[in-house]
Amino acid sequence: MWTVRKKAELDMAATLQQLKAIGVVAVEAVNGMNGLPSKEMRLLFEGAGLSLCSAHARLPESGSRDDMERLCADVAELGAPALVVSSLREEHFADDASVARAADKLNAAVVVAERSGLELGYHNHWWEFGNQVGGQSAYEAFVERLDPAVVLEVDTYWAQVGGADAPALVASLGERVRYLHVKDGPVDRGSPQCAVGRGRMDIAAVLDANAAVRWHIIELDEFDGEIFDAVRDSFDYLTQLGR
Repeated sequence: MWTVRKKAELDMAATLQQLKAIGVVAVEAVNGMNGLPSKEMRLLFEGAGLSLCSAHARLPESGSRDDMERLCADVAELGAPALVVSSLREEHFADDASVARAADKLNAAVVVAERSGLELGYHNHWWEFGNQVGGQSAYEAFVERLDPAVVLEVDTYWAQVGGADAPALVASLGERVRYLHVKDGPVDRGSPQCAVGRGRMDIAAVLDANAAVRWHIIELDEFDGEIFDAVRDSFDYLTQLGR
């Protein structure tokens, strides 16, 4: 849903119907999107015949258990089986101490999520790979400190931009990887992305890297052109690959 956020701001129901017409059967929601209550959003998804694979949200800034419980209740009411933390700030990956604190945040959150019947995951950007901690990337050090119950949503494009080899990274993380953000483009931080299969990413290698992955999620953060065309072209490309 992040990919089509600008369309959804204008007409959420029509956006969902357009995704369904392309052939999409499930989406990753963004909690609180358009300021709509979770119950209302759930009815819109159901009305369009779309299920949810997960929902993105940020951890509560307060760090309180009560606020985390409220967030989990919202995501559960939305109908998503998993809450994927959309990011932690770049400073959380500066050194060993900050990485440890970041992992502690997720480890506390997963306890609350599980009690709410939700899986908890983490989604990366590029900055988790920019610093070395103990001879490995800050991301790898972070993952080692996470409770095994925390699953991973690997944004393969941003990992590649950050300096990782995306297929090798996805393979190395084993059964912890449940979701992939599949995007394509020139593999830099500033340029708009393109339809999957038309950029520099080795998409086939990424998708073949790990059999534990449940969902391949098309995502474009920025695109110059009609976004539904990019979604359709990406969907068709992945379908041709048998994905």
